[in-house]
Amino acid sequence: MNRITGIAILSVLIFSSALAQNSGQISGSLESNTHYYLRDDLLLITKPENPVASNNYLLLQYNNGPFSGALQYEAYMPPLSGYPYQLEGNRLTYLNFRYTKEVIDVTAGSFYEQFGNGLILRAYESRELGINNAVNGVRVIIKPVKFLRITGILGRTRSYLDISSSYLRGFNTELDIGEVMKTKLGLKLGGGFINRYQEYTGPVFNFPASVNAYSLRLSANYSNLNIETEYANKGIDPSIANLNSMANGGAFLVNGNYTAAGFGIYASARFLKSMDFRSERESYGNYMMINYLPANTWQHTTLLGGIYPYSTQARGEASIQTDINYSLQKGTFPGGSYGTKLRFGFSHVRNLKDTNSPILISFGNQVYYQDLTFEITRKWSPSVKTITALTALKYDKAVIEYPGADFVKAIILNAESQIRISTTFSLRTELQHLWTKQDDGNWLAGLAEVGLAPHLSFFVSDMWNYQNQGAEPHYYNSGISFSTDYMRISTGYGRQREGLICAGGVCQRVPAYRGFNLKLTVNF
Repeated sequence: MNRITGIAILSVLIFSSALAQNSGQISGSLESNTHYYLRDDLLLITKPENPVASNNYLLLQYNNGPFSGALQYEAYMPPLSGYPYQLEGNRLTYLNFRYTKEVIDVTAGSFYEQFGNGLILRAYESRELGINNAVNGVRVIIKPVKFLRITGILGRTRSYLDISSSYLRGFNTELDIGEVMKTKLGLKLGGGFINRYQEYTGPVFNFPASVNAYSLRLSANYSNLNIETEYANKGIDPSIANLNSMANGGAFLVNGNYTAAGFGIYASARFLKSMDFRSERESYGNYMMINYLPANTWQHTTLLGGIYPYSTQARGEASIQTDINYSLQKGTFPGGSYGTKLRFGFSHVRNLKDTNSPILISFGNQVYYQDLTFEITRKWSPSVKTITALTALKYDKAVIEYPGADFVKAIILNAESQIRISTTFSLRTELQHLWTKQDDGNWLAGLAEVGLAPHLSFFVSDMWNYQNQGAEPHYYNSGISFSTDYMRISTGYGRQREGLICAGGVCQRVPAYRGFNLKLTVNF
């Protein structure tokens, strides 16, 4: 730890401790995730020279009336496999002071922020993927009247453990027209603007050092129906990620949902064109992103469902998604005595219509991804529930992962049971199968998880690629955890397959490994 970081931490801790004695409140969390990597001859993995890697986070928060503050200290010693090597080291990465009272909200230092759906700005943290693009600067939020909110920001985003070389400045407004008109129709209008400036000293004439992006939003709700739309435009922004394209970017998003007794439907359509927007034009992957473009597809959480997750193609895509839920009436034959829920999901993504320049609201002729899922959740008794799901998907691996890969067509069957044997003993099982004639062939997976309330649980799982030509590896895992009201500690051993892992619809490629893991989380 460098000297400046140590002094900053000590100063803030002393300051927070003193304020806490004056009726303030301190809260926070500690998270530590450590892996020990082993050699694996089957996966052709040699034991690393330094087999231990550890990601650690300490968050402290202080509140006292209108005043608050927070700091986060991070240490990557070195970072876990799959995280960028640029994170190695330790640093005070997040520090802010905030004043909030009535119409004014001022933050100095680090902050997270989102304009609308995030098409032009979302500063957030995802520890699962190693993403943290917090803005460091000043944010001012003004609410002069009940129906109007204005946000202004100025600062520089985080770049791994440092600060980006670029500057962000922008504003966002939200107007609640329904509140002004006092009608049953809820109507909100919003708009945002972001400017990113990064100095350019290269040889290209008229290279855009400054890039502007703006968005317009409109949402309406009446009774059980909600509809939301947003349009975004981004100026010319050549970068490594978009192959130095000189095209303007654009995005259009529409979401809608309707709920009634026992019935709910959600539908979404999104179109993207050249919407990769970064704080540094030299960056790549998921790091130093300014905006937020999660996959507009069904998010699978099962073992085999995670083999082919979709990753958004910011250079251009058209996507639609729908999710329909229906609860059958209890006491009837199809509904059973304790209830049955049906869920139908459909996701479809393809390229934009390809003319001399892609048309934003259009559908091309190349399918990137398609997912059709039918799920039945049935409660058989107060202590027994089952979930059965069947998924048919299409996955253009050459577009989503790497050139030359297969276009995959797969069927996935998942059968899950949840049994509460007593007030302290529960059992959850999963049995899955994936059929495909492409890529690595068929997979079989199983999981068993035992809960011993209120503190203890353990699990074993295995994914077997039994048709893989040659290796046919088992990706086994086991673990045990102990938890209390404020602490959770878990340890495990297993093998991780190479591929994409996703969090919040954003995916990151990770290498294969085998080893032990230890995770500690403390909240106070």
